[in-house]
Amino acid sequence: MSVDRAIRSILLLAGVLVLPALNSQTPPPDYRFPMSGDEFILSGTFGELRPNHFHSGLDIKTGGEVGRPLVAATSGYVYRIKVSPFGYGNAIYIRNPDGNFNVYGHMSRFSPEIEAIVYQQQYTTKRWEQEIYLSETDLPVYPGKVIGYSGNSGSSQGAHLHFEIRDAEERILNPLQYYRSLVKDDVPPILQTLAFEPLSPDSRINGRHAKLELVPEGKKGAYTVPGVVELKGDIGLEYEGYDLLTGAGNHCGINYSKLFLDGKLIYEFRLEKFSFEEKKFINVHFDYGHHQRSGRKLERCYVAPWNKFEAYRNLVNQGRIRLDDQREHELLLELSDLHGNKTTARARVRGGDHAPIPRTFDYTELTTLDGKITRNMFVGQLSNPSTGHLQGLDALFPGGIVKRVRPAWFEGNSLFFLLDLNQDPLPYALRDPITGKSVEFSLRKRIDPARNMVVEEGEAMAYFPEQAAFEPLPLHFRRLPGTADMYSDVYEIGWREIPLRSPFVLSMRAQRPGRPEHLVIAKKDARGRWVFLGKEVREDGSIYAASSAFGSFCVMADSTPPLIRPANFSAGANISPTQSSLVLEVRDDFSGINGQHILATLDGKWALFEYDAKSNTITHQIRERPSPGVHELEVMAYDMANNLGAMRFTLYF
Repeated sequence: MSVDRAIRSILLLAGVLVLPALNSQTPPPDYRFPMSGDEFILSGTFGELRPNHFHSGLDIKTGGEVGRPLVAATSGYVYRIKVSPFGYGNAIYIRNPDGNFNVYGHMSRFSPEIEAIVYQQQYTTKRWEQEIYLSETDLPVYPGKVIGYSGNSGSSQGAHLHFEIRDAEERILNPLQYYRSLVKDDVPPILQTLAFEPLSPDSRINGRHAKLELVPEGKKGAYTVPGVVELKGDIGLEYEGYDLLTGAGNHCGINYSKLFLDGKLIYEFRLEKFSFEEKKFINVHFDYGHHQRSGRKLERCYVAPWNKFEAYRNLVNQGRIRLDDQREHELLLELSDLHGNKTTARARVRGGDHAPIPRTFDYTELTTLDGKITRNMFVGQLSNPSTGHLQGLDALFPGGIVKRVRPAWFEGNSLFFLLDLNQDPLPYALRDPITGKSVEFSLRKRIDPARNMVVEEGEAMAYFPEQAAFEPLPLHFRRLPGTADMYSDVYEIGWREIPLRSPFVLSMRAQRPGRPEHLVIAKKDARGRWVFLGKEVREDGSIYAASSAFGSFCVMADSTPPLIRPANFSAGANISPTQSSLVLEVRDDFSGINGQHILATLDGKWALFEYDAKSNTITHQIRERPSPGVHELEVMAYDMANNLGAMRFTLYF
């Protein structure tokens, strides 16, 4: 396949992010709480760290109930209605006179007048999923008017209301500023961990080029770090913590942070609004690689050059700490919430140097060489070294070029070596000249965020659109033998500890015969399981899928049709006059149900079934009971690999 043709095909699957400028806007003075009742308890707040995005609104508790009345916060009109098994599920968007929008998500059902519009459109289009836009005169609302009822629809993990306020340009604002007097909060943020991170090859923390995590002492808003931390080079401070609201145990996000060095402000984070185009910057706001390894999120109090998120203020040296003397200095981290509750953490630091490395070694155990990638640096670990290893290891480059890499520090029974991967040409291995052991990198090309790029290896091709990467980075691309249940070799692309800003598109070919309509691209998940990524089979037989993260990929087959079976009735049984719905389980064991290709007919006529992806069920609400007698229900469902499951049931009403 030609590269030009591949790019033309792939552009349909990958987009480019363009960040609009953010302008300040004064919020309107009066907003009614969007849920009826006198309880104002939140389970989630604006700006929390969520997978690949900052949380864009408030999650309002319903006491576990489904069906709490939801009301319009201001006057305005309903301009958009959405019905989906994913995202916000059943959602309503209201435009206000001030130009703002209110969003209500995860609703169980709409008000009767809205329900009637949706129901008519569903039967007109013969589709359950809907996105309906209305004019200013179709559905006007006033403060307190009931517009629907709380629920658990879409990608929700429990009954609640997700509520947003967006400005006229669809930037998300913090709704809590409108309800600060209703939602009580007298609890300062909780600090769990402070961490120091080396940011350049010459950086050292207590003599080592490695993250140092510390548990601060203290409570109730005042913490200190015991001892003195020695720093050399550019160092970043990171923290892990959460905020609490009065009367709720949910861990919420921290919207405000400041870092002072000897009383001088060098970093400030004020998260009060953001645009959807900025959401992926969350993966460079916290240490993404550390999260992939540990599951914990350490927020950075420094800004990488490629982080264009608009919430940072008052930066000195981008928030990086660099000490040029041996004196003792004080770091002060200040965390606060919208109610003014404040937490401080103090740490003492001073300029340091490299930890001393022994002059001789006398280990009898076997020498081993291993390492890991941190950003664009390979950290090599040589365990049980000999004295000769003090002369260094060899970095190997194309053309027979060899560069000696000296040890950076010693810890435990290991020498550590730093190899900068931002070199031209790219190194392909780090070798121990004494034992002959080596670590290979399989670096193919440097990804440039300013360009569209294609990288090929064997039967796989990866297309990286402009701005797919946050920064220029060397691309790891390695081919490994597949297993018997695979239709291709396995391709490792990139390192899972490095985030992407937007998806890249992968094209692969099957290397053994298989029915093209059932072939898919699979990706290995964090647990080591192969899961469906996607499929789009082209005329030349290649299979396409988009991936928002690096990892391991292969071609697999899914030829098993979905399972369909009744959940609240039995085939051939009588349907009681009191039964209000027909529920069926629709489940697939690999690629998943294609929610847009579920078809049900009752006596040959299209029947409305709503699909709940969380419970793998479809539900038909019996609004008009069929005439007494025998009726035929037929259900067909496709999975994402085009397998068709079909069942027919005889029902007696």
